[in-house]
Amino acid sequence: MISLHRVFTLASVLTVSAFPVASALAGAPLQPVGKACLTESARASAKNDPQVRATANKGLAFLAQSSRVWTTQHRCFGCHVQAVTMEALSVGKKHQYTVAASDLSEMVRALKMGVTAGGHTTGIAFEGSAWARYDQWVGNNETDQLLRYANELLAVQAQDGAINDDDRRLPVTGGTLETTFQAAQTWRQAYARTADEKWLSPMRRAESYLVKRSASFGNGQNVYVQDINFSLLGLLASGVTRTEASAHNLIKLLLARQNQDGGWGLDTGKSDAFATGQTVYALKLAGYSDSDLSVARGIRYLVSTQGESGAWRTYKSNQGGAEKAETMWAVLGLVTVDVASLTVSGLTDGQHVEPKMNLGVSAADNQGAGIKQMEILLDDRSLHTECGAKLSYTLDTTTLHAGKHIIDLVAVTEKGQRSVRRFTVYAGDVFMTELGAQFDEKASASVVSLRNIAPLSEQTGSVELEVYSVKDGGKDAAGKPGSKNEPKDRVFVSSKKGQAGGLAFSWNGSGTDGKPLPVGRYLAKVAFRDASGKVRQSDSTVFFHGSEAAQRTQFAEVEGQIALKGGSGSANTLVELVDKAGRVVQATRTTEQGNYRFKTVDQGDYRVRVRKQGFSDLEQPIQAAPAAAPAKASMSW
Repeated sequence: MISLHRVFTLASVLTVSAFPVASALAGAPLQPVGKACLTESARASAKNDPQVRATANKGLAFLAQSSRVWTTQHRCFGCHVQAVTMEALSVGKKHQYTVAASDLSEMVRALKMGVTAGGHTTGIAFEGSAWARYDQWVGNNETDQLLRYANELLAVQAQDGAINDDDRRLPVTGGTLETTFQAAQTWRQAYARTADEKWLSPMRRAESYLVKRSASFGNGQNVYVQDINFSLLGLLASGVTRTEASAHNLIKLLLARQNQDGGWGLDTGKSDAFATGQTVYALKLAGYSDSDLSVARGIRYLVSTQGESGAWRTYKSNQGGAEKAETMWAVLGLVTVDVASLTVSGLTDGQHVEPKMNLGVSAADNQGAGIKQMEILLDDRSLHTECGAKLSYTLDTTTLHAGKHIIDLVAVTEKGQRSVRRFTVYAGDVFMTELGAQFDEKASASVVSLRNIAPLSEQTGSVELEVYSVKDGGKDAAGKPGSKNEPKDRVFVSSKKGQAGGLAFSWNGSGTDGKPLPVGRYLAKVAFRDASGKVRQSDSTVFFHGSEAAQRTQFAEVEGQIALKGGSGSANTLVELVDKAGRVVQATRTTEQGNYRFKTVDQGDYRVRVRKQGFSDLEQPIQAAPAAAPAKASMSW
C-alpha cells in the first residue's frame, strides 16, 4: 500500500499535448551542438513543408484584422468573433507564430466589454474559454478576467454538470456540449493558475455530464460532428486521456467520419474547413502527432482550401461572422503545428509505466531548416541527449518513486528553437488523482472529488471515503508539540464502485448520529480497494466544511509559484508547509504551471519547503493570518 498526498493529473488539455510546454526546462543544460553534428542526409530527412505554418500565419493575420473591423463597426463583444480570435492568437503565440502585441491588445479590449450580444450564458462560456487560453499561453496579467468568468460559469452549472446554452446558432455557437466544454476549459486553467481545489468539483460534474451524453452517440453516423468534437474537447479539459474509454470511443467516431479528401464535414460526406480544423485540433489535444495519417491528411486539406485573403469559405452560413469562426477553427487546427513536429513511440499519456520502456522519438523541422538535437527529461532532469533528429532511449522505471512523473521530449531546431511534447505517467499503485474537497454553498454540503485512472483490470474494486474531525496540535504526553491535522473521530463514511473517470462524494455535515457537526476543519481520507479488498492506495486532504467567507475569516491561506530556470513553472513539485515545531502541517504538489495553495492554515509563522529529486531544497519563511490576503512564497531554481 502506498499513501500519496495530493497526486494530481493535469491533463489538459493539454496534458499530453502536441502543444509545447515552457521552452525553458531545468536539469542538465543542452550540450552545445555544432552543424557538424548533423549530416546533410539527416538534415534533408528532418524537414517538413514550411507551407503549413505559412498558411496558419496568413489565417492568423486575417482573423486579427477582420476582428478589429468587426469590433469597430459593431462596438460590442460579438460573442464568438473576438473570443475565437483570442483563442487562435493565444495558441499561435505559444507555438511560436508571428502574433503582434497590438492584435492581442485589441482582443483584450474587446473581451473586456463584457457580454453585450447574444445569450448571456453562451457569452460567458466564450469569454471564459478565451481568457483561459490567453492566461495559459500568453501571460497572467489578466487572470482576474479568467477568474471572473470561472465564477460566473460555476454559478450557472446545472445539477447534472451541464452549462445549458441560451444561444444555439449553428454552426458558430454549438449548444450545451460546447458551452460545457468551454466551462471545463475555463475551470482547468483557473485551477492551474490558482491551485484552488474549488475548481476540481465542477470539472468532475462537467465530465460526468459529457460522459453520459456521449455514451448515447452509438456508432456516431447520425451525430453532428461538432457534438463529438465538443464532447471530446470537454473530456480532455476535464482531465481525461485518450486511452480512457470515454475519450477513446469519441476518437474512433471522429476517425470514421474522415472523408476521402482528408477533411471532415458539418454535413455528412462533404468536407469543410470548419469541421476539419476543429477535428484536427481535437485530435492533436488528444495526443495525436502531425505525422499521424488522419491528422496529416486533415492538415493537407486545410492548406489546399485557404482563400487568397487568408480566410476559409468552404461552408455557407447565414450567421454573421461565420467565416471568422470557420477560419478560427481552420487556424486552430494548423497552429498546433509547432516549429518542429515530434513523433513518439513506446509512450502513452496517462499510462502506468512498465519496468523497462523503450522510447523512440523522431523530429522534423517545420520551417525548412533541420533538427540539431533531441533530449529527454524526466521530472525536469535531463536523462539523455543525441545529435540529429532521432533519439532512442531505454527508460528504467524500477527506481522511480510511486506516484506521478512527467516526461518531456525536446527537439531543438537549427535556429535554436525548441518544441516539446509532454507526457504524464504513473509508477506504482496510483489509481486516484486530482483529489480535492470544497464546500458547495448551493447544496450546503462538502464535496470530495477525484479521478479514478485505474486500468480496466483494476476497476472491479471500490473507492472509499472517510471524513474525520482533526486534532489541533497541542502537546503530547512528553510535553512536545503534538500532531496536527491528523484524524481524530470518524464522522462519515461512504463507498463507490471503482469505475474509471470522475467520482464525487457529498457530505451534508452530519455526524454518524445524524446530528449536524460544527462548521470547521475536517480531514477527508480516500482509499482504493481492489477486488480482493486490499487497500492499494490511500490519500487525504484537509478541507473546511462551511462557506468560503467563513473559511477566510477563521483561517489563513498560503500560495505561490515554484519556477525553473528561465521562469517556467515547475509542475508536480512537492511543497510542504512546516510550522515552528518542525511539523509538516500540509503538503501538496504544484499544478502544471507550478502553482500551489494551502487553505485552512492557522495563524502563525511557517516555512514553505520545496523538494524535487535532482534539485536542492528551497525554503522561505512566511507569516499567515486569517481575514487577510494569502501569504505568498514563490521560489525558483
